[in-house]
Amino acid sequence: MIKNIYILFIILIFASCESTNFDDPSTLTNTEAVEKIKYLGYVLTTSSIQNTFNTTTSASAGVHLSLLSDQTTNTNMANAWWNFADEPRLQLTNSSTYRGSISWTTFYSSFYQANLDATKALDIIENKKQRVYDKSGKDRTTDCLIAAYYAKGVSQGYLGVVFDRGIIVDDASISNKAFPNSYKELIANGIKLIDKALAIADTAKTFNFDFLSGVTISQSNFIKLGNSIAARILSSQARDKVEAAALGSAHWNRVLAYANKGFTTDYTIITVTGGYYSQILSNLLQRNSDGSGYLPPDIKIPYLADKTGQTPNYYPATGILPVISSNDTRFNKYFGYSTSFGIFMESRGRGLFTNYYRIRWYNAKNTLNIAGAINPYFLAEETRLLKAESKFWVGDYTGAAAELNNTTAARKLAGGLPDVAATEDDLRKALHYEYAIEIDGAGGAIVPFTFMRRNDLLIGGTPTEYPVPQLQLDLIGEKNYTFGGKANAGQLGIYGELGTARDNGWKKSQ
Repeated sequence: MIKNIYILFIILIFASCESTNFDDPSTLTNTEAVEKIKYLGYVLTTSSIQNTFNTTTSASAGVHLSLLSDQTTNTNMANAWWNFADEPRLQLTNSSTYRGSISWTTFYSSFYQANLDATKALDIIENKKQRVYDKSGKDRTTDCLIAAYYAKGVSQGYLGVVFDRGIIVDDASISNKAFPNSYKELIANGIKLIDKALAIADTAKTFNFDFLSGVTISQSNFIKLGNSIAARILSSQARDKVEAAALGSAHWNRVLAYANKGFTTDYTIITVTGGYYSQILSNLLQRNSDGSGYLPPDIKIPYLADKTGQTPNYYPATGILPVISSNDTRFNKYFGYSTSFGIFMESRGRGLFTNYYRIRWYNAKNTLNIAGAINPYFLAEETRLLKAESKFWVGDYTGAAAELNNTTAARKLAGGLPDVAATEDDLRKALHYEYAIEIDGAGGAIVPFTFMRRNDLLIGGTPTEYPVPQLQLDLIGEKNYTFGGKANAGQLGIYGELGTARDNGWKKSQ
């Protein structure tokens, strides 16, 4: 039962994951085992789904990517956040003792744990031919098949989005300790598994997706969710603009096909006590005692929205920048202004300062981990942007502009912005703006980072992907490696992909 793989992942799993809260069957008496083994598959599936949902919006992992994409700024060394916001960009320290490594170890351990739990659940159902029951004794075999395939698909897909390589674990008896699969293979297999979950869900006569505490996802919403997530993952494969274009029409039309079946209204989750909440967004919304942001929006946000063009892309060495004037009526509803710099330290670079904090999605309790708080999980506007960008990459500029100029688009309906011209430059700018303003932290841990990556918008020296954690490399005797650092701009990975951004981003590297 995957013992070799557990040896490989065990230290990170125990360090960062919660218990799945079921008894080890090997410690049970025969009588106890007969009763408890019936719902072992259900508990494993529940664990895999909860891990998957939580990690797609993980605070420790996602904040670092928000900093690297200049959505957020900070000079605080909690979790080494300052290192990820700082300019010029630093090389990632791929060491288990480095505080910033919590970003990639969280992704790595949590998604592999979810994948392993789901693999064991599927082994019980498909290989051992056992029915799976919940604790009330109801047969949940089909529900667990759908959920386990979905958890495996999302986990493997996200691992391919975040890391340069990994291992596909679909076989409960696998013993390979290496990392033979490229990010492309992980994504392709993840999409295949999501497709399998969707195919089963589409024909299921009964459907009950109740694996999140206090949340039940309907059959129609699950199908929209699977398609939306598939579009997000598949669109996030490319490490730069050249690779994105080289993927070709077949790839981007596939993204479009998934997006066309995705959400047309925002999918949100209401926090219940002890249940799911968006950890990354909760962190990004948090305010200091003086009202300033704890992890506030980077100067990029007002820079893009300022209709006068007077806001610099790096905070000045003296003085305080005034409030901006924007053509976008959303701006002052989404972001607030403060003259306080809060906990920012001038000695760590005044250029990282900001005057803004986030308003949209804010909860008066200063956290989303409170019963009744609204958590965006997938916005309909992200689906629209994926449609527009898919058309953009296949050269259908008119179609892409039509998506953005639709009267129901947020930039039109809520923002009151003028139409976007059907040109490459204007479309690219509009898409960047919408991901920065409309999506922001509501896209979870990887968005808008992956949009900026595939469009060459990350500043020079920014790592475009994470390496396999050092501890895992040590366990198999593989040489340590890393990405990032201004001096390494343009560095390629082992598959020829861009591993460290060139200095051709939204602004020049400092």
